[in-house]
Amino acid sequence: MVQDIIFCLQEAALNLILKKYYTPREPAECFINPPCGCANPGKEMKCEDCPYLEGCLSNFKVSQPRHLKNCR
Repeated sequence: MVQDIIFCLQEAALNLILKKYYTPREPAECFINPPCGCANPGKEMKCEDCPYLEGCLSNFKVSQPRHLKNCR
C-alpha cells in the first residue's frame, strides 16, 4: 500500500513538471485553437457552449472607457 502511494505521488509530480501551462495574456489569445474544437469563435453557435472560452475570457478584467474612469 505504501508503494502504491509513493507511485501515485511520483506520477503526480511528473505530470506537474512535464505539463506546460500556458496562460493567455490577452483576450484574443483565448480564441487560438480552443480545446473545444470551435473553428470560428464568435461566428458559430456551437462556440457559445465552450466552457474553455468562457473560463479563459472571464479571467480578464473589463476596463472602463477613458471618459468614464473619473465619473463616480
